[in-house]
Amino acid sequence: MAKYITKKGQEKLLAELRRLKNESVPRLSKEINEALAQGDLSENAEYHSAKDDL
Repeated sequence: MAKYITKKGQEKLLAELRRLKNESVPRLSKEINEALAQGDLSENAEYHSAKDDL
């Protein structure tokens, strides 16, 4: 079954995709790498928080 989307809906989804690709993913990747540098991940709240957000 086909799902239809309006031009406005498409633009909104594309804007969200751009935001995720250009802001969220790089920020979360940086946070995860910083948490990984701290060593033991079993009790590393920053790591688990960033991983959940990703």
